[in-house]
Amino acid sequence: MSRDAIRAMKKSLRIGRRSQAGDAHHAQAAEAALALLERSVRMHHRRLAVQRLNDAIAMGARVPDEHWRYCREAAAASRDIEVQELFMLCARAAPASSKGPHHG
Repeated sequence: MSRDAIRAMKKSLRIGRRSQAGDAHHAQAAEAALALLERSVRMHHRRLAVQRLNDAIAMGARVPDEHWRYCREAAAASRDIEVQELFMLCARAAPASSKGPHHG
């Protein structure tokens, strides 16, 4: 994935977060958040993956089970309490439909 593609996804995410964003922008932002999460997991970026999980949940994306597992393990292995707390917030904030069983 090119830097330009990453920048475009980040921009889409920022636009979709705006309160005045329409449904199309919101949907694009959810897709971008999920793609950025996928990249972070693939690149083994532990802290960033948890941050991207938070973005995906905030945008209402359905996060695959393997991404939940990776982020849960990354948070558990982290010495950074903020990463651990962010994962717990994600687990609590995600609707049941966006996560499989046993993610909390």
